[in-house]
Amino acid sequence: MDIKVARHAGFCFGVHRAVRMAFSAADMKRRDQNIHIYTLGPLIHNPQVVQKLEAMGIHPVESVDDAEGGVLIVRSHGVPPQVLKEARARCREVIDATCPFVKKAQQKVAELADEGFTVLIVGDRHHPEVHALLGYGGGRAFLLDDAIVRLHLHQVGIVCQTTQSRDALNGAVAKVLREMGAELEELRVCNTICESTQVRQKECKALAEVSDLVIVVGGRNSANTTRLAEISRSILRETYHIEDAEELDPRWFRGKKRVGVTAGASTPDWIIGEVVERIKLIGGNGEDGREGRDNRRGVEFIL
Repeated sequence: MDIKVARHAGFCFGVHRAVRMAFSAADMKRRDQNIHIYTLGPLIHNPQVVQKLEAMGIHPVESVDDAEGGVLIVRSHGVPPQVLKEARARCREVIDATCPFVKKAQQKVAELADEGFTVLIVGDRHHPEVHALLGYGGGRAFLLDDAIVRLHLHQVGIVCQTTQSRDALNGAVAKVLREMGAELEELRVCNTICESTQVRQKECKALAEVSDLVIVVGGRNSANTTRLAEISRSILRETYHIEDAEELDPRWFRGKKRVGVTAGASTPDWIIGEVVERIKLIGGNGEDGREGRDNRRGVEFIL
């Protein structure tokens, strides 16, 4: 049984940056135990990383009220501007770990709204990134599915949650043209999908096409990891989304010769490594070929 791991599986730039900033804050905590450090919501959508940060004295909270007087780390998904303003007024220090690509999407929403456009957001209404994007619209931004029923929208801008797929964006544009075409005077489409997301989704498709079984590793609350699992499952029914190696079931691998492994952008390397090692114990083998990453895994990295 050969194991192939997608080349870009695991942390993206924005998540790596946020985790690095949190670990630096933990060093500050070690030097002064009187400092209280919090993240506004989970820093990233990976429960193991959140647990590790809690062990280092960095605790997630649900509101700025719970962090008053302490150091507050803004999660990688960002927050609405009014929340950021409140945090800076009430906290000892604010460390903004918002992903730079998410920042660009926020800026696009604000720019379009300032120019008088109604901004339609393509994304998951329950995701914190989308909640933040809506906040940057100043009352002129709406979820696509909510705004599509609004009539007489003459100037429309479309901005996408950074972890959405190109298919989702294309579908949104087609829907707007179909439902609002007669009324539209101007439509601006901003492709704010993160390049890392697109690369991972492309690799996932390629991996599913050459595998008998695909394992997608990452938090179940991670939108980009869930989307990878959906993409793989659309090609290969035998796709399993797990959070860690303990969830692997040996029965999945019976009769399988080619196993693919990929992971969401918020999944740390050490979890991917544990999954691969467990698959090897079940019956896998391979050769590591991914430069600059952990060369002890004994697997082949592709794509």
